Amino acid sequence: MLILNSVVNGVLFGGVLALMAFGMNLMFGVVQIVHLAYGQFIMVGLYLVYVLAILYHVPLLLSCAAATAAVALLSILAYYLVVKPLLKAPPINQLLALAGVWMVLENACLALFGATYKGVQVVLPVLHVGELYIAASNLIGFVVGLITLAMLYLFLNKTYTGVAIRAIAQDPEITGIMGVNPRTVYLVTFAVGGALAGITAACFVPVYSVHPHFGGAFTLLAFIIVILGGMGNLLGGFIGAFIIGVVTSVSSTLLNPEIGQIIVLLICLLIIIIRPQGLLGVRGK
Repeated sequence: MLILNSVVNGVLFGGVLALMAFGMNLMFGVVQIVHLAYGQFIMVGLYLVYVLAILYHVPLLLSCAAATAAVALLSILAYYLVVKPLLKAPPINQLLALAGVWMVLENACLALFGATYKGVQVVLPVLHVGELYIAASNLIGFVVGLITLAMLYLFLNKTYTGVAIRAIAQDPEITGIMGVNPRTVYLVTFAVGGALAGITAACFVPVYSVHPHFGGAFTLLAFIIVILGGMGNLLGGFIGAFIIGVVTSVSSTLLNPEIGQIIVLLICLLIIIIRPQGLLGVRGK
């Protein structure tokens, strides 16, 4: 029953991880840029919820909605100021620039909020069915994650802009010849990716307190999920998130959280060595 509880809660947590990794994977699939500051955008979202809900007493749901919108706008700003000027630059230049965004956001939060943990206290029950115990925070995050991903699926498959995003990801040159403006698609992609980071932050509110170095671990975790599923492969990232969620939960329960993180990193290394294209990725020629 202990293992079963860990697996169930790991699957629920995997829904939130899928949402988190989807944003990074979408940006890579379309813009071909690894967003090294993605976890820091989630961190900013958590800080915004804290400021609105605790300091200004805005209702929690409204605070989460406002934070999501603000992170989407921050992502658009990052596109205009950092990404757009470097679209044709070497990948190392893009990585270094986004690493600079990482450092700017971390130090800005450190200067504004200090090094202490900040959080919104949300008391949620633990649900139980027989001997199966489910954290309500994980269940809420799972439901919100699946609903968001379902809406994103409809957007990518049923709207002109969504189809254009998918087309750019598959063949940017042919899509450009057909009249689609890649720069507009890139902008929309960053806005959607930022919104996903904001929603992920909202799902993290009942689970985590935030501090200035909070984002780094989740940038790494999102990157591991993307590698596991296949860079740019959205379905692969979705599956990889649930694998990582279950592995993290079970190993943390049977051993300890630190060992769980080591196991996740070892899985990442093995995938890079044995199948570098990921579970569902296609090996480059």
